[in-house]
Amino acid sequence: MPLAGVAIAFSYKYIGWFLVTAILITACHGGSPQNLSLKSEPSLSADCRVVEHAAGKTKICGKPQKIAVLEPKMLSLMLALDVQPAAYADAYLVRSPKFDNPSQQIPYLGKYVTSQPINLGDRSSPSLETLTLLKPDLILGLNYQDNQLFSAIAPTVLVDNDKSWQENIKIIAKALNSQKNISSIITSQQQQVAKVRTQLAPLVKTHPRVLNIACSQAMDYIEVVYNGDTIKLLEKIGFQPVFLPDVERKLGVRPQINLETLAQLNPDIVIVTTWLDNWNGESTYKVPIQELKEKWAKNPLLHNSQAWREGRVYFVDYTLWGSVIGPPIANSLILEQLPSLLLSHSRQHSHTPTP
Repeated sequence: MPLAGVAIAFSYKYIGWFLVTAILITACHGGSPQNLSLKSEPSLSADCRVVEHAAGKTKICGKPQKIAVLEPKMLSLMLALDVQPAAYADAYLVRSPKFDNPSQQIPYLGKYVTSQPINLGDRSSPSLETLTLLKPDLILGLNYQDNQLFSAIAPTVLVDNDKSWQENIKIIAKALNSQKNISSIITSQQQQVAKVRTQLAPLVKTHPRVLNIACSQAMDYIEVVYNGDTIKLLEKIGFQPVFLPDVERKLGVRPQINLETLAQLNPDIVIVTTWLDNWNGESTYKVPIQELKEKWAKNPLLHNSQAWREGRVYFVDYTLWGSVIGPPIANSLILEQLPSLLLSHSRQHSHTPTP
């Protein structure tokens, strides 16, 4: 790189780190002026509001235009409200400094993104330097991402991942000052669930017991999914989730099992979610579902189950079906796929939708 380019790059990096350091000092000594922990709310101007969320209360004025989104679940809620992100941290690392081709770079949700959001890196550790330079009007994330430095950069709203999406979308809508479409979004999904419930009613009557598992490509990691958005959808449709005996169903419980135990559960239907390792966003997102399906076909332990013999083992993408993205958009996409997926009679049918 020419010396001038090096100097410019160094200057930007120095400025970024200087701003982050200033924020650190402000957050440690003065706290954040946006995130409030007051016994009584302060007087607000006409265009301001206080949003209660998982990390406290945040004062937001006007309609935020430059919004940083720290999580796919937040992006799903935001896009459902017809608001676009200025910056985004995904579950997968993308090397590009911005999502200049979101339909290819952001699994499933990217086709709804019409902006070219700045890349904030991994959702587990979004870039403070990039956020500082961006100067967003609002930061949206989940409660596990709670960090006082975010609220020192911009008003920050974090929602509880254990709460229903219907509760969370109301919080996000208030933060975005975009509350008009909430009831229609919720009603539309209720109607979609009712339609799929009617379509699958005959199957639910004859094959009610569904086992939902997460399985690595090497088949060395298998766990039974006890909670999550897909489980809730299946229950609303009428299916009965299959769980391990003597293991209590509660939030956070996802017991690991081996192939022998898996073969003994003998459900009517098995939904196998799997994932893509180390995708760098440089090519089309595609989970190696067919490869895992072939490994299952070669394992005699799994062939004793009724579900396998009847061709009712289905392989799907964990990113969509494993609550990585979350409702309402992920729910809608899953509901679109369920009838064709479960009513297929082809043996060991796999489903590889286009993101």
